[in-house]
This record gives sequence, structure tokens and C-alpha cells, in this order.
Amino acid sequence: MGKYYIWFVVVVTGLAGAIRLLIPRRFAELQQQRMSKTTPTRALVRSLLFVGVGVLFGALYFTSFGHQAWVAIGTIFSFLSAGESIMQTQFPGLDALIFQSRLLGILYLGLAAGSYVIGSRL
Repeated sequence: MGKYYIWFVVVVTGLAGAIRLLIPRRFAELQQQRMSKTTPTRALVRSLLFVGVGVLFGALYFTSFGHQAWVAIGTIFSFLSAGESIMQTQFPGLDALIFQSRLLGILYLGLAAGSYVIGSRL
């Protein structure tokens, strides 16, 4: 199951990172439109949900599944998604969203590359 999750993360974060880096302005404009329809409370709940999933993955790392790569990758992916949701809520201006798009594109591509390296060794 773990190797399938790793390849899922490679595809999802690779696409997310590529889109954010190739067309950061357009992506930021779309995010700004989407956020105008969403309440800040809803975005906060979404980010707390991502944090909760990250904490569950982190706790899972210390159980019988202990020290498996897919659990660590799931933790990083969840916290990265939570950070994205929180940053977009706190800094909704277009310039800030463009910067976030580029920054998160780099981070998502880094996670995809790391996951690919780990997945290819399984």
C-alpha cells in the first residue's frame, strides 16, 4: 500500500508544483477568485483538517508501521497543504498569492522529487 501512496504523491505534487511554477499569475488569480467565494472560517477548518491528518500520520510513524517512508511523506504532504491553506487565508492579495504560488511550486516539486527517489527504491 505504501508504494502506491508514494506514487500518488509523486503525481499529485508534481502536477501541483508544475502548474504553480509554469503559470503562477494565472494560478494566483484563480485562487483569489476561489477564496472570494469561501469564508475564512471554512479555510481555517480545511487547514486544521490537514494538520489533523498530518498529526495522525506522524503518530502512525511511531506505531507498528514504524519508520516507513510513505508515512513520513504523508506527514510532510499534509503539513505542506495545511501551510498553503493558512497562508492563502492570511495573505489574500494577488502579489502575495503569486509569491506563494512560486514558493509552494518549488516545495511541491521538491516533495515530488524526493518521493520519486524513495518510490523508485521500493
